[in-house]
Amino acid sequence: MNRKSELKSVLKLVTPKQVKFWHDEQGQFCAIIEGEGEFVNVKPVRNFPIQARDRFISLLDENNNEIAILSTIHGLDPQSFDALEEELSKRYFVPVIQAIHHIEGRFGITRWFVTTDKGERVFDVRERSDVRYYPGRRVVIRDADGNLYEIPDYDQLDPHSRSLLEEAT
Repeated sequence: MNRKSELKSVLKLVTPKQVKFWHDEQGQFCAIIEGEGEFVNVKPVRNFPIQARDRFISLLDENNNEIAILSTIHGLDPQSFDALEEELSKRYFVPVIQAIHHIEGRFGITRWFVTTDKGERVFDVRERSDVRYYPGRRVVIRDADGNLYEIPDYDQLDPHSRSLLEEAT
């Protein structure tokens, strides 16, 4: 067995073709994983929630034991894809910032007044390093309470919002 195959078997890495997801009549998230069996109350957990959101999804059983790691969500059948996306969106609630109205600083902390896809929000950011830029002009902001906010493409913000973002970082 080569090193790659050995590592794959230790990590229980599965492809989209080896797994099916759905919600049962009680709304529990379920999975059938080839070679592992059928599971109820599966918890999908992103191993890299910011940098690789669609890859390396750990699938945990009711006791938080890892059943397998899904290599990517791309390639799942449509029903499985929708069920997994619904479950992940419950677990990873990340409002998308549509506009930045005002940012004020006090004692090294900045207070952000924004509009998100979930409505108006006001939150505090402790450090400039809590505003992170990623490839594709994506920005993720962590507030003082640990909540995340996303700007999928900062070029899509209005000029005033872009200017405030640049000044704050």
